[in-house]
Amino acid sequence: MKKVLIITPDIEGPVRNGGIGTAFTALATALANQSIEVDVLYTSGDYSESSESFSEWSNLYSTFGVKLLQLDLKLEFNIDAPYFRKKSYALFSWLANNQNYDTVIACEWQADLYYSLLSKKNGTNFESIKFIVNTHGSTLWADEGNYQLPESQNHLELYYMEKCVVEMADEVISPSQYLLNWMQDKGWQLPKNQRVILNCAPFNGFKTKKTDSLDKYKKSTGIEVVFFGRLETRKGLDIFLKSINKLNNSDLDKLLGITFIGKDANLSGVNSNTLIKNSTRNLKVAINIINDLDRTSANAYLKRDNVLVVIPSLVENSPYTVYECLVNDINFISSNIGGIPELIPQEKHVDILFTPNPVDLHGKIHSRLNNPNCNPGLVSEQEEIITLWKNTVESQSTCKFIKLEPSKQPLVSVCLVHHDRHHLLQQAIASLKTQSYKNFEVVLVDDGSSDEESKQYLNLIENDFISRNWKIIKSSNNYLGAARNLAAKHAKGEFLLFMDDDNVAKPFEIETFVIAALNSGADILTTPSDLIFGEEFPSPFRKMTNCWLPLGPDLNIAGFNNCFGDANAMIKKSVFDKVGGFTEDYGLGHEDWEFFLKASLAGYKLQVVPEPLFWYRVANTGMLLSGNKKRNNYRSLRPFLAQHISYNYSTSLIPSYLDKINSLEEENHRLKNANGSWSLNNQLCSINDKVDLLISQQKEGWAHDRFNVLHNQLEHLTSQQREGWAHDRFEVLFNKLNTSEKNHNGILSKIFIKVKKIIN
Repeated sequence: MKKVLIITPDIEGPVRNGGIGTAFTALATALANQSIEVDVLYTSGDYSESSESFSEWSNLYSTFGVKLLQLDLKLEFNIDAPYFRKKSYALFSWLANNQNYDTVIACEWQADLYYSLLSKKNGTNFESIKFIVNTHGSTLWADEGNYQLPESQNHLELYYMEKCVVEMADEVISPSQYLLNWMQDKGWQLPKNQRVILNCAPFNGFKTKKTDSLDKYKKSTGIEVVFFGRLETRKGLDIFLKSINKLNNSDLDKLLGITFIGKDANLSGVNSNTLIKNSTRNLKVAINIINDLDRTSANAYLKRDNVLVVIPSLVENSPYTVYECLVNDINFISSNIGGIPELIPQEKHVDILFTPNPVDLHGKIHSRLNNPNCNPGLVSEQEEIITLWKNTVESQSTCKFIKLEPSKQPLVSVCLVHHDRHHLLQQAIASLKTQSYKNFEVVLVDDGSSDEESKQYLNLIENDFISRNWKIIKSSNNYLGAARNLAAKHAKGEFLLFMDDDNVAKPFEIETFVIAALNSGADILTTPSDLIFGEEFPSPFRKMTNCWLPLGPDLNIAGFNNCFGDANAMIKKSVFDKVGGFTEDYGLGHEDWEFFLKASLAGYKLQVVPEPLFWYRVANTGMLLSGNKKRNNYRSLRPFLAQHISYNYSTSLIPSYLDKINSLEEENHRLKNANGSWSLNNQLCSINDKVDLLISQQKEGWAHDRFNVLHNQLEHLTSQQREGWAHDRFEVLFNKLNTSEKNHNGILSKIFIKVKKIIN
């Protein structure tokens, strides 16, 4: 029996009514009915929109032949990376320990498969597993539909990771040709195995939850117009609101109400429910907004008599809103965008489809109010769709990794750079002597060490180096870039592996790099850094506790930080020479970042090996900690400025703006400390003393103006109180005012009431 794993951040049950969840629940249950063993791995951690627990949903899924699992996002080690990198790496770690699947299916959204697919492309994992990416719409695609700019670096990274997930898949399946065309128009390099297979019909095994919404218009007559979809711009909310405001009295007389069914959303700072209420306040018809229906309940709502569903989306792939109307004979109209026309028989397009603008939508609503019944049915039969999916998951993977042969192992030159850290250099050399890969040389460059013990150590190891055909080259102190270039100049290998004297190679580092180079065809290979601290010499079996996880050659991110990886990387010597090696600016860092960027801009292929292959030592001192941060940033951005494009200098604003933001945040933090709880505490003490004085002096209202001043000061302090830090001070003030308030009214009473509210 074939075993299939569906990986998804969205599944029916924990998520109420997402399109991806609907598709994968339908696919899982359909395959299970075809005697295929199906597991579903939910990757959104503890996120749930359901009152039922995950274990309850898991038990329910098991009754339909599907095993529902949950990915634990809390790893045994810390990862220094943004959220979606961490999540993808958690999935990679899980999958590396659970390789008993024939086929793995996932969507591109959130890029769960990113590091797993990198590992397969490197020939280091998952040879027998076929990875299918079932496209449902990337973050970039959705943002275009919502006219939304990326909100953060994390957002930009998703654009890159989701694109790579599609490009690295063994097979890409889309429910519409439209989405495949969209990706190709964006320049995505789709795999040869790509095809269109419609989603399976929604699973109807879950019970409809009882809701009062179903009975709202039970005894009324007329047509109910229902907006169906998430209440956001991409789903056409704006044009729908404009179109219904164009309805004339004759049309409105035919309506029993207008209903909005979908999750609410934030639209440029305004909640969609508020926008709907404000936009329909002058309509002389009942307005109903329903945000809490799951898919099954929403479907039951739409199946009622006298309903006309409107789906005015601006961007869609192959939406279940349309799909469910087609398979359930629900009266509806829809915009003619994306993959929607591919779901509807051609002869019915004129009755159902409209161009997504208020005028055309208003005309279509007007037309269908007079002729509501139109049930075209889905363009394909369910049996045909399920058969296509079954044949796809049962077909064998044809992937074969390139294996290392003893007679065909390329020479690797380890370019090891040292400066006055002989006690750490010993660890680096010892780690190289235990490598599983044997065809390598070491070129050690001493970059002008002045410490006498370092000189003695180099003399001590010289004979050992000669016996191994390794080299020691001594030079004046020229800094890292120049020292690495000097090592590369004396290297004879096809590949260069750069290593600093405080790095420690894992036993399989060179072997894994070579395997990855042969299978991926990459010119440059980097790897995550397994962090060690102080002068620790790690055991080969040491468990990882902290990891710095690079992303890869995303040129949109490269201006913000080093997304490529550490200098402990393997590079084809021919590529290193063509790029020109490292620049040799004395006293500056970021030479590795600059080199990787130059190479990527020149079109050379850089790829990350997800398995950490070396230990990176974190110290309290070092070049980057003591160097000039702004000059380092200029150096790592310099390749962008060298490009012959008309907008290159705008890119240089990125690090400048980041520096300004960091400076402002530091200044804000300093001011908070200076004027924060300590300063406000002093102000409260001062006010407390003034209250003592005023209460003792107040006679027949002569101090009334002074209490007004006190009232204003309390207004200021109340606005700044956070998390009860000043509670005790307000308590003292309250007790004093309480005694005085019994005998006085007016402004003193206002102050008393204000302080009472604060402490309660």
